[in-house]
Amino acid sequence: MRLIPRALQARMTVAALLPALIFILALSALAAITTQGHLEAEIGRRLTTNAAAIASQIPPGPVARLSPDKARTRARLQKQLSVMASAVGARRAFLSDLDGGLLISGGAAPGALDRALAQDRFELAQVHEGHVAASVRFLSDDGRPYQRGYAPLRHEGRVIAAVGVEGRAETYQALTDLRRVMVLAGLLALAGLAAAALLFARALAAPLKRLSAAAARIGAGELEEPLEVGGGGAELEGLSRTMEEMRAALSQRERELQMMLGGIAHEVRNPLGGMELFVGLLKEDLYGKADELELLGRVERELGALKRIVEEFLAYARRQPPERRAVTLGDLIFELAGLTDLRLICEDLEARLWVDPAQLRRLLLNLIRNAAQAGATRLTLIPIEGGLILEDDGPGVPVEVAARAFEAFFTTREKGTGLGLALCAKIAEAHGGRLRLDNPGAPHARFTLTLGGDEA
Repeated sequence: MRLIPRALQARMTVAALLPALIFILALSALAAITTQGHLEAEIGRRLTTNAAAIASQIPPGPVARLSPDKARTRARLQKQLSVMASAVGARRAFLSDLDGGLLISGGAAPGALDRALAQDRFELAQVHEGHVAASVRFLSDDGRPYQRGYAPLRHEGRVIAAVGVEGRAETYQALTDLRRVMVLAGLLALAGLAAAALLFARALAAPLKRLSAAAARIGAGELEEPLEVGGGGAELEGLSRTMEEMRAALSQRERELQMMLGGIAHEVRNPLGGMELFVGLLKEDLYGKADELELLGRVERELGALKRIVEEFLAYARRQPPERRAVTLGDLIFELAGLTDLRLICEDLEARLWVDPAQLRRLLLNLIRNAAQAGATRLTLIPIEGGLILEDDGPGVPVEVAARAFEAFFTTREKGTGLGLALCAKIAEAHGGRLRLDNPGAPHARFTLTLGGDEA
């Protein structure tokens, strides 16, 4: 799994979103912690104020003389605490001694208040010194948050008990709501930022994609169409202008090269044609002279080889877009059968191909010659969807040769040009397809030819 995406658009989106996500999360967490602290402090102040107000209304004398056998006094104080807790909107109000022991509770049932008070020893110690104090927020047995405030109850100048007020759980709903609002606001901000980052990344990546497609066309030799990218800033516009200048220069050079190749073809073929004519005349003059005719036959064969080499070089160097039309496979095989001693086999002679007939004929003829030179005696042609499979009965292509078989000028023959298979691959690519060797190192070499494009 890649942590960093490969696509530039995805990288730019991540680069914009990641810092923003960290910032929003950190800001939300800081705001939540700060707000929670302020809210707890405010609730604590309100609870201690309520506790002090209740303490001012509790008669300290009965509390100082409170004992287990004074049930009426306890009931009266409990009722008073309940009324006061309801008046200030508290869950309950209670009295505790300074050691954390519960004396009287009014309002909600005591529950585990004795155990809870034991946890508030620090706050009770402050009350013992005559100060008000508020506990930290805690979760009760019901799983809901609460907080307590304490105030001292004095009698004859000394603190005799602590008055406690426990806030309702609903008091903290504002904090929960605030947290939800902050989370929602953070998600909305992140979604907006993600949309903006994505749009920005697309706006920058789109001209890059167009530039990449234009570079691919130039690499494929399509030099006639002007390069128009547009957008992407001054840097990309400068790069596109440079590439357009390069395309124009390559196109001009290509035209000059084609003109030069045409001149070479004319200048080379004329002398070769003259030589072939003179060889024919000499054959007539040397009729009956076996030794001289044998030498003349060698000259004729060398002229043929030279002529083939010139044609292969010119065919490989020239850029000729295919002129496609429907061709029957049987017609091609019939033409090729007269040019080779190899036995050509095809079970579906009516199969139709949408190709440039001359270019496909040259491709098939090169494959047939290669198979014959490798020692094959038979070549089978199998039509497939959008192409052909060609399989011979020869020894196959060694692995080390197959790795470079389609390289221009690579050959294993002493007089080979190394352009046969390279030209075949070039013709396949010109048709929008591909030529590949399916079984390197195995006997009976099998080539698959795919031909792109649909029939018009």
